[in-house]
Amino acid sequence: MRPLYQAHQWVRALARPSLLGGAYLLALTAIASSAPIVAEGDSALGAQAHEVSDFVTKQFGGEIRSLVIAIGAAAIAVGLALGALAGLLVQARQLLARRARLAGWALAWRALVVLAVLHAWLVLDAMARTPQLYADAWYARGGWRRAVEVIATDVLGPRGALALGVVALALYLAGPPASWRAWPRRIADLARRAPAAASAILPLAILAVLLPFREARANGDAARPNVIVIAADSFRADRLTTSVAPHLSALAARGTRFDSAYVSLPRTFPSWVTILTGRYPHHHGIRTMFPRWEDRAKDFDALPERLRKAGYATAVVSDYAGDVFSRIDLGFDRTDVPTFDFNQLVRQRALERQTPLLPILQSRLGRALFPVLREMNVAADPNLLEGDAERALSDLSRGGKPFFLTVFFSTAHFPYAAPAPYYGRYTDPKYRGRFKYDKPVGLGPETPPDDADVKQVRALYDGAITSIDDAAARLLAALEDKGLAHDTIVVVTADHGETLFDHGHGQGHGDHLFGDEGTHVPLVIVDPRRPSPRRDARIVRDVDLAPTLYALTGTPAPRDRDGASLAPALEGKPTPDEHAFAETELWMGDVPALPDELRIPYPVLAQLTEVDTRHHDEIVLRKEVEDVTTVARHRMVRDARWKLLYVPTRKGVKYMLFDVLADPGEVHDVAAAHPDVVTAMRGELWPWMLEDARMVERGGYLVPREAPVTESADGTALRIEAPR
Repeated sequence: MRPLYQAHQWVRALARPSLLGGAYLLALTAIASSAPIVAEGDSALGAQAHEVSDFVTKQFGGEIRSLVIAIGAAAIAVGLALGALAGLLVQARQLLARRARLAGWALAWRALVVLAVLHAWLVLDAMARTPQLYADAWYARGGWRRAVEVIATDVLGPRGALALGVVALALYLAGPPASWRAWPRRIADLARRAPAAASAILPLAILAVLLPFREARANGDAARPNVIVIAADSFRADRLTTSVAPHLSALAARGTRFDSAYVSLPRTFPSWVTILTGRYPHHHGIRTMFPRWEDRAKDFDALPERLRKAGYATAVVSDYAGDVFSRIDLGFDRTDVPTFDFNQLVRQRALERQTPLLPILQSRLGRALFPVLREMNVAADPNLLEGDAERALSDLSRGGKPFFLTVFFSTAHFPYAAPAPYYGRYTDPKYRGRFKYDKPVGLGPETPPDDADVKQVRALYDGAITSIDDAAARLLAALEDKGLAHDTIVVVTADHGETLFDHGHGQGHGDHLFGDEGTHVPLVIVDPRRPSPRRDARIVRDVDLAPTLYALTGTPAPRDRDGASLAPALEGKPTPDEHAFAETELWMGDVPALPDELRIPYPVLAQLTEVDTRHHDEIVLRKEVEDVTTVARHRMVRDARWKLLYVPTRKGVKYMLFDVLADPGEVHDVAAAHPDVVTAMRGELWPWMLEDARMVERGGYLVPREAPVTESADGTALRIEAPR
């Protein structure tokens, strides 16, 4: 009989609500984990999915197994807590109804039902707040799943989901309608016991109220002001408006706003190195999102490093697009940013499938347990980042030094996945297309968007900008509350803009230079020592920001900078008229706005990159493709009226000229009608291009000195072999 007794005891133990909860969540996550991390037909990878899937399976099988174990452990922990809560709710219902406590299977099955409902509500609530996390598993599948997510977002919303949960909880605890008559008496009994409960809670409540008012120690060195750079990925200059970004617009009205600011390479990694060094990409050497170790592992003599040596405390805080700061040392004391390597990509893909756990994981606790969640572009919540920035601000201000803080928001980068209520702020609630909650961008071709799709994508983008604007307002309010605003310079800018199907130019950034949308960024400098508001229409460049901050902080600047200080403009003094220059980056996939006749084709991204197993499994550009990808880049020069594009093709170099005043959409090439302007602008562009010490002019092309090229018989074109 003893074995039977022991078995009975095990069954009773397993019937406990907490253990049932652990088993329930573990089962759900096991089902979610059963699909391959990279599936054939993956829309994000397109035709490259098969190659990536094989590579992941062979190289990262152990990593996947470790992550599955960690996810399972998290599921059990969350399930234990939810199961215990479900058991407490069941017993609370019994207690309120003045019935005997339940035990054994009577408690177990009731707790399991409550657990399932409780978990379903958590998913529904999270779906209403961050629908992008669930769109692939619910909305994209159509049918009843789509209906559930649409109800969560368009009918309930976050407040409705919360109200539904509260009402459901109240009805459950209230018991059957027949027992409701007894509730006035029960409430009266609770009210008589309330003073004792309040006296116990009151000290904790007072402590919770007073803790946030701990004052940070302000910087008292007015000669060396603090600096905060508030930047947003993909922030277009034309979105710095009172309708989309009212708080940042109000800030701009207090300082100097440069209306014609341009970046020189519209991709995040090279652009940030340019901003913080004051040097063009062909001088600092970071010209791609996938730089090799030898290109990153050097002293960039950047602004944060020089400020640190001058006595500043320096920090950068960011979410997923800020992983660039973990891959390069620019001199920050503190880098509160995600990391990026192939291991992280594998972890991210695995966690994206865990919709049963995401309601819990999309939190500060979840990010502490699984830091890779900060790498998820559908989870870039400006509210979470602003909280991180406030903590960094408090830490920096207590140190007694002036500080330099960079806060980089990623939500405006595609897929434009802002949380509630922002994803629905400007969108049409009747829209039921593929971009209802976000706009993913993959490496494969996609069906061209229709007018409704384009309108939806632009509305999602604007909602993302507004979410960042509100978060920035809270950060600025914290700066004011800490007594630091009077001696802190605030800069607002972006690493690049974004093309949103403007004038037939497609969507994204860095692929081409048609239109201003990808290179034209906001630039605002508010120096409390120079309170007069101004707007400056002269062309300024990304390379000008570092020299400006060197001047404003009284820090010695490197001699080999390419930019010029804009500090005189803050006092209304003239600055030299400049030309803006730019180049494209890697083509990561199909570029509908850039037909083959306007580009030198080369292999797809999976064949251009490799995993550097010697340095943290970084994804880097293969050495042997550097020449062809550099030669294939488009370049531009522009002034206040004209933009000239250098477009290399296999049949020769094409120059395209646009009159940006008469044709702001840049759809009409007027090079043939203005040969004198083409000649003059080429005279500006080529000296800039030839500043790259690796490159020379040959046959009209800009090519590496040792490039394997063959000149055509008439000397008008080059044959440039791309690797197979």
